[in-house]
Amino acid sequence: MRRRYEDEPDKQRGFGPVAVDLLASFWHDPLDYDTDAAKRPIRRTRFTRALTAVTAAVIGFLLVVAYQHTIAAAPANAEIRDQLIADINSRQAETDRMQDDAEQLGEDVESLRDELLGNDAEAEALDNQAALAGLAAVEGDGVTVTVSDGPKPEDPSAQDLGRVIDRDIQTIVNTLWSLGAEAIAIDEQRLTATSAIRAAGAAILVDFRPVTDPYTITAIGPPDLAREFNATPTAHTFDNYSNDYGMGFTVKATDDLTLPAAPAPPLDNAAPLLPPGTVPDPSGSASGR
Repeated sequence: MRRRYEDEPDKQRGFGPVAVDLLASFWHDPLDYDTDAAKRPIRRTRFTRALTAVTAAVIGFLLVVAYQHTIAAAPANAEIRDQLIADINSRQAETDRMQDDAEQLGEDVESLRDELLGNDAEAEALDNQAALAGLAAVEGDGVTVTVSDGPKPEDPSAQDLGRVIDRDIQTIVNTLWSLGAEAIAIDEQRLTATSAIRAAGAAILVDFRPVTDPYTITAIGPPDLAREFNATPTAHTFDNYSNDYGMGFTVKATDDLTLPAAPAPPLDNAAPLLPPGTVPDPSGSASGR
């Protein structure tokens, strides 16, 4: 075996006693490049302190600039906000005025229709159909259900379980329909077969018009509508909401309710039924044969 290593000197140099002595030398006598260990930490510490000071100064400068910019923009933002509020109030007033005009015109049309019919039975039948469709004002006895938001949670990050959402109003309305209600309004907005109750952010919309807290739901129906509603699972659920989350919930039998008419829906696909023998004109008028 020894002869074999004599014939292969490279292997002796790689694994023999010489390599072991070299490793031991490295271990006991580490190389020293004559570095000043006392100065390096000092230079590193001074550089770190300088960098920290510069970073803090830059951050402080940026905060001051941002604060000054916010303060300078505050009057302009307040002015824009006030202008938006004024525009919203103006548009809302214009919408209410146009709604009143439409209701007055509707009453005029009904009066002219009754005069042309000359038949009290036919006029009454049309009035009943319009009332059922929500296109005519109605009056009668019924129930008033009021729901309102509970107190806000103390923790701003906590979920507000006491806030009324669109599904709450939908549930109450559907329950009233199922009990035989003939006409329902939410905050004096009459519901029809195509009415939509939905949420837009934190707001609740009824037919794209906002309703506000507290939410008042009035319904005209059978004499015992209030009692029957109080016996439903819906009423029990909202009683629990009131006890657990502070949500406002009241049910009251109400006499002599008056519910306004809903706006007439536009006809996108339907067309008025023409009398027999009348040919429709593409211009929109009708001519006889």
